[in-house]
Amino acid sequence: MMVIIGVVQKASDPGIGPEIVLKLIPFILPEALMFAMPATCLLSVCVVYGKMSSDNELIAVKSMGLHPSVLVMPTLFATFLLSLAAVWINDISFAWSYWGIERVVLESSDQIVYGILRNEGSFRTESFSIEVQGVEGRNLIRPEITFKKKEDTIRVVANQAMIEAEPENHSLVFTMIQGSAFNDQGSIRYVFPEADPEIQLKKPEQIAKATGNPSHLYLSQIEEELKIQENANRQMQTENSVRACGQILSGNMMGLSQDSWEIRDQDLNDSKKRLIRLKLVPHRRWANGFSCLAFAIIGIPIATRLKTANYASTFGVCFLPILLIYYPLFMFGLTAAKTGALPAIAVWFGNVVCTLIGICLLWREYRS
Repeated sequence: MMVIIGVVQKASDPGIGPEIVLKLIPFILPEALMFAMPATCLLSVCVVYGKMSSDNELIAVKSMGLHPSVLVMPTLFATFLLSLAAVWINDISFAWSYWGIERVVLESSDQIVYGILRNEGSFRTESFSIEVQGVEGRNLIRPEITFKKKEDTIRVVANQAMIEAEPENHSLVFTMIQGSAFNDQGSIRYVFPEADPEIQLKKPEQIAKATGNPSHLYLSQIEEELKIQENANRQMQTENSVRACGQILSGNMMGLSQDSWEIRDQDLNDSKKRLIRLKLVPHRRWANGFSCLAFAIIGIPIATRLKTANYASTFGVCFLPILLIYYPLFMFGLTAAKTGALPAIAVWFGNVVCTLIGICLLWREYRS
């Protein structure tokens, strides 16, 4: 179900055709599993323990002189192993899936543009816009392309044009046939095919920001990145201290209020925020993964107490405390940890509370 939701979500984007969707499915699958596994664990224990309880198997076990824990421990052990697998899938989803989807979209960016032009006859972004009279194969008929730049706007008119994606450069290359380019004043700048314009889909600073984003790093990369970021923070603080001391000793009080210090402070704050995010990522992925175990611990005693084989109602009753307790606590801890108000371990609030509640319910339900 989660895979279907992910596929439908991607397919609803303009210009995304069946061929591109098929390429995206391997990368959507880890994302779907990341959300589906905890709920699946809860549903599984609701089905199994609800059925066992309704068939009085707990009473049968006690009558044999066995402790009820023999019914619980195998499930908890299996769920613990499943939680470890969920941590790995979380890691794959945030890193491998993200970059895989980015790569597929970049490689297929020309197909996306062609698809939108066939359906709507125009395509617009912040950096350029295209209007065509028609599309025949890969040929754009009578295209009018407007390139938006800081200094001016260039309008290109041609009899035909073709678009080719350049994934390595994050760009689209336009090949013009019998085309001319005009500036804001309407004078001809140059004639094609003397030069083929190239549009950057992502700016270099955007690519650098995405590459350095802690959310898209593997867990195996975090430790090294933490060391680098901590060293960078110390170096920036030392440089700022030396600069401030020099200005104070030289009597340059005006220098302390210059705009350069605003830039330095902003860079230091950004560096500190990235360090906080780097410390948060491992806790978040481990906490997400081990929600499988927390859900199982709280689901087993509730399903046993309800004593019904109707797993839908049991699942609804089990999911209610999770919805009211786990997710609000998780989001509170995550938000506070992102801002630095609480340590990164705060993302475990939901897991800890649900586990403690589940242990209390288990003790009350299975005590002999």
